[in-house]
Amino acid sequence: ITLFAVLGFWLFNARSFLAYRLEVGGQAPAAARYAGFSAKQTVWFSLVMSGLMAGLAGVGEVAGPVGQLNLNISPGYGFAAIIVAYLGRLHAVGIVFASLLIALIYLGGEAAQVSLQMPAAITGIFQGMLLFFLLGADAFIDNRLRRPA
Repeated sequence: ITLFAVLGFWLFNARSFLAYRLEVGGQAPAAARYAGFSAKQTVWFSLVMSGLMAGLAGVGEVAGPVGQLNLNISPGYGFAAIIVAYLGRLHAVGIVFASLLIALIYLGGEAAQVSLQMPAAITGIFQGMLLFFLLGADAFIDNRLRRPA
């Protein structure tokens, strides 16, 4: 499913006029209106598609490893998804590699809990440090300090 989703997402972003409309509608609503399409309609389309993808992921989580409905089914993947999207730079292949990295961080955090008797929040600390250092590196790259000439 992941390979088909990545291929479909890449094709949609690279070859679709609708993806162009979404980008223009999100970055410059006035330009979208001038081009003749509704920025609000494209935003609603993106919200509906995002909800559809989140629902598909939720069904995969419930029907796959767990196999039953449970009140405590949400392990907090939303925060990890933000890190994956940022680390992958919203590119289909980058998101795949970033998700593999985050999965390794989850596994490493669980291994640290078991072998080193560390607290359960160690995975969140690893993820937070990754996001903090990524944002810091981007801030330093984008806002280089220069000496006045």
